[in-house]
Amino acid sequence: MRVRQHFVRLHRWAGLVTAAFLLMAGLTGSLLAFEDSLEAWLNPALFVVHAPPAASALDPFVLRERAQLAAPPQALVDTVILNRHDGRSLRFILSARVDPKTGQPFALDVDELFMDPYSAAVLGTRLWGASLFRRETAISFLYRLHYSLAMSAPWSARVLGAVGLLWTLNCLIGFGLTLPRRVPARSPAGSPPGWWRRWRSAWRVAPSGSVARLMLGLHRAPGLWLWPVLLVFAWSSVMLTLRDSVYRPVMSLGVVSQDLWAGLPSCPVPMAQPMLDWRAAHAAGQQALSTLARERNFVVEAERDLRLDRAHGVYVYRVRSSLDIRDAAGATAVLIDADSGALRGFAGGGKGNALEDWLGALHMARVFGTPYKLFVALLGMAVALLSVTGVLMWVRRTRARAAS
Repeated sequence: MRVRQHFVRLHRWAGLVTAAFLLMAGLTGSLLAFEDSLEAWLNPALFVVHAPPAASALDPFVLRERAQLAAPPQALVDTVILNRHDGRSLRFILSARVDPKTGQPFALDVDELFMDPYSAAVLGTRLWGASLFRRETAISFLYRLHYSLAMSAPWSARVLGAVGLLWTLNCLIGFGLTLPRRVPARSPAGSPPGWWRRWRSAWRVAPSGSVARLMLGLHRAPGLWLWPVLLVFAWSSVMLTLRDSVYRPVMSLGVVSQDLWAGLPSCPVPMAQPMLDWRAAHAAGQQALSTLARERNFVVEAERDLRLDRAHGVYVYRVRSSLDIRDAAGATAVLIDADSGALRGFAGGGKGNALEDWLGALHMARVFGTPYKLFVALLGMAVALLSVTGVLMWVRRTRARAAS
């Protein structure tokens, strides 16, 4: 009994510490399940385009060049977008050039540029996540609040990573605390087994009774019905914030993930001008993936993008392949040396990588279409409910103890 009391206290205090964070994460996550649709609804001038009759999109390399010309002088456009979505604009992420006087990146007033893929017209720019009270950045601010508390690195990852760890621990403890404290030695003839008869009340919300009993039911029953999904979201939040320091060391006990960047050194200074141009890097990436596909028996299904990583001196060529989750964007990738065109790394397939892809896709509602997005939105509200009822139960208990 004393051990159980210790677990009750641990569950209570871990819940109180994380309640405000999970309330915020649950409510913002409910909205972000429909992030793309909300962005298009709030900002159609930036996100929605109408293709002229019989028109085809311009060459993606030409579009990147046009975006670079239209970007501020202190900004770089280091991505060629190779996949298209009908009715949607191209969103280019801007990175800052290094100031030769200070050796530090320039401060950018905008970091996203939107372009019509049919005419190369610039539809607008914005500073991602700048403000909740501006139409252009409201949804991106919610995203920033959800995944980093609108804090700067590395504190955002540390704080939310700690919350994710406590949430994961609390999921396990909470499930254990719902189990019957004792089991009768014998059940009456024709009745359910004693352990289930004592446990099944935990799965239901009593329609009548005291306020305390109602709050206990609202806190306990949804947590049990949604327990597997809550555990997935809790542990995936650790993966998204503490992948290298916590998630992978723990998961390596059972599965091994391929790290695309393992053993790849950083450049002393960010690369200014690679010897390999964009089209040559694209051809090298296609050739490398074609060879790997034959050797490892997979199929490249669609291209995603080609990005220049100046910090490591490589191009990152990403595609969707038969190794990836079917409904997701695709995580198969190769690294191509930005000077020589040599293959520097590959990631795709493997149980560890597949598990990471599934955790990420489930957390961000990138699979199973609209029905799953609706489920994630409701799940976010359930997380908020669990947080609120847990705090209210503690407040009532504290007041009753003080009164007695």
